Amino acid sequence: MAAASASAPHMTSLNFNNIETLIGSNFKKWKEDVEIVLGLMDLDLALREEKPKAITAESTADEKMKFEKWERANRMAMMIMKKAMAQSVKGGIPKTDNAREFLAAVGEKFKESTKAETGTFLTQITSMKYDGVGSVREHILKMVDLAQKLKDLEVPMTDQFLVHMALNSLPPKYGQLKVSYNTQKDKWGIDELISMCAQEEDRLKKDKAVDVNFVQAEKRKRDSTFGSTIPAGKKKKKENFSSFKSANPFKGSHKIKPVNAEIEKENECYFCKETGHLRKNCIGFKNWLVTKGKIINVFVCVESNLVFIPPQS
Repeated sequence: MAAASASAPHMTSLNFNNIETLIGSNFKKWKEDVEIVLGLMDLDLALREEKPKAITAESTADEKMKFEKWERANRMAMMIMKKAMAQSVKGGIPKTDNAREFLAAVGEKFKESTKAETGTFLTQITSMKYDGVGSVREHILKMVDLAQKLKDLEVPMTDQFLVHMALNSLPPKYGQLKVSYNTQKDKWGIDELISMCAQEEDRLKKDKAVDVNFVQAEKRKRDSTFGSTIPAGKKKKKENFSSFKSANPFKGSHKIKPVNAEIEKENECYFCKETGHLRKNCIGFKNWLVTKGKIINVFVCVESNLVFIPPQS
């Protein structure tokens, strides 16, 4: 008993911390938190039942016990609700000692227009598109929740209309599922739609995994063809040509002196002053020697290579 009593304040603190402070724009969330916490603490009796009759001398033991239980639940509920409210909000609520009446008064201060709520919910449910974030089951359940809120506001929303809207909100990759629905005579309910969409989602994930593995294997094969085994998804290291460019002798305006020009310079004839042959190969020089009666050694010139042939051969 002592251990249970010691843990009770700790559990109360944990539950109380789960209530979001009412600041004016979060009444629905605040009310939901209050109802959950009071229910977990077994203090929601004052919210569910009217105040019992006052105790008299003729009251039975059960009536006295019920009255005391309600009084305690009412007192604790009032303290918890007021503690979880901003001071600016708390001051505008009419004073009352009844927790049920107090919660109703808070609700009146934050009561929204039915027409505005209807317009908001209709806009949300008609504009919803599944973008792949989360599961398709979660997406459809959000649409079901909006449809239920519209029904509570007396807006007609049939299950078949919701099924069509949910299918239209799916991306093109669910086209096979849409065709399957349109070609069948039987109509799907919400639960069946959720089940079929979940199966289609699993199939698409498996197909995507197979495609990714195929692309990776194909890329690895293609890289190995060129002498590389770079895994798929990694980029090939870029070659660094900076060192080659800096050592390149042909870079910039540097020009290599043509080899032919040097050969022509070396093969300049001292007799006719023309380039391309030596004096001993000059026809003019040979003719001049003939006129002088000199013996002429015969040379054969093949391009720039000279071969000496003795006169006795």
